[in-house]
Amino acid sequence: MAHATSGDEPTLHTDVLVVGGGPAGASVATWLARSGHQVTLLEKHTLTSQKACGDALTPRAVRELQLLDVDPLALGGQRVAGVRMVHGTRAVTAPWPHHPDLPDHGVILRRDVLDQHLRSEASAAGATVLMGHEALAPIVERGFVRGATVAVTNELTESANKTREVRSRFLVIADGANSAFGRGLGTTRDHKWPYGVASRSYWSSPRSSESWIESTLGLADANGNSIAGYGWVMPVGDGAVNVGVATLSTYRDAKGINTLKLLDSFANNVAERWEIEPTQALATPTRFRVPLGGSVGPKMGPTFLVIGDAAGAANPFNGDGVDGALMCGRLAADVLDEALTSGNSTTLQRYPTLLEEAVGQYQKVGRLTARLIGSPTVLSPLLKLGMRSDRAMGAALRITANELRSNKRGGAERAYALASAISRFAPNW
Repeated sequence: MAHATSGDEPTLHTDVLVVGGGPAGASVATWLARSGHQVTLLEKHTLTSQKACGDALTPRAVRELQLLDVDPLALGGQRVAGVRMVHGTRAVTAPWPHHPDLPDHGVILRRDVLDQHLRSEASAAGATVLMGHEALAPIVERGFVRGATVAVTNELTESANKTREVRSRFLVIADGANSAFGRGLGTTRDHKWPYGVASRSYWSSPRSSESWIESTLGLADANGNSIAGYGWVMPVGDGAVNVGVATLSTYRDAKGINTLKLLDSFANNVAERWEIEPTQALATPTRFRVPLGGSVGPKMGPTFLVIGDAAGAANPFNGDGVDGALMCGRLAADVLDEALTSGNSTTLQRYPTLLEEAVGQYQKVGRLTARLIGSPTVLSPLLKLGMRSDRAMGAALRITANELRSNKRGGAERAYALASAISRFAPNW
């Protein structure tokens, strides 16, 4: 039964408390609620916030959404057939590779639309979704996390003027990259492992309904020097395109790169081709840092799990985070369902093992690759060689999008197998 706290809001009791209302948090909440468990999902924003990150849904992300009975095309998403890769004056168009378990298309969907719909799915399944509730600190009793102290934001004043406690048997940390709540429970990023720094925004474009993502490989800094990074243009389908740039921390001068200025330069470079006005972005460009390749840990405690960007789950090859977030949510829900059903909290120990089996080796190969291509002297010759062959770039897309096949060994699978064998002798970075 609820009772009053010092913050004047009643205490809420739930089976599972999920901190963070993005794809990872909404996914785990939906799966658990559909299994009949009492779930409370906290989202710190009172309204859906517009963000330009996570608009690209790879075929693997589309598949994860299909498992949730969510069709991103029905939400207004733009179907994309693959990636047009550009380097210098050459362009290679690579369709999404055929895979027996994945759809043949990706989707561009504004992230705020996806987030809002996934939270609605969680609510429809029976989860309690609380907007304007920010988890401030964990409630720890005898070494076990038993919920969180929460700041409640007034929708009219947009200020947090009340607090409450939400108590739970288990807790899921899903509050995104550089998770403040996670750090409060001891999660840290391994600084030897790579991270990405990106900037992006939206621009109006008459080519908004294009069916290909454009990716420019091998960017140049303000002085024309090659850097380990790439730029993209994603057709959103609603009159706008998502334009952005990203660099890897493994690039020797990464800390000296201002990605906002790099985005200005890139927008000017693609302006004529995409018919955009580079000085008239539709939103203020944002800059953010994303941990990659499972670089944040630990992934669990006795009564909590860490998922999505809070666990550094983004793909180390391309920085995509939505498919990893959705997968983490699904695996975490499976583990928590068993723990709640059996009453045995030690079941949570299965979660890191499931993640390792699903993507552990792939992430290690990606981290090793990121370290190698962080050097322009390595990256530039590889790009010049690879861009001569449509087949080579198609194989690269199969690897970077994690569409490797187990039932057929082509060039991509052979190249990955070699890299995987080499990585086994490399340090764990």
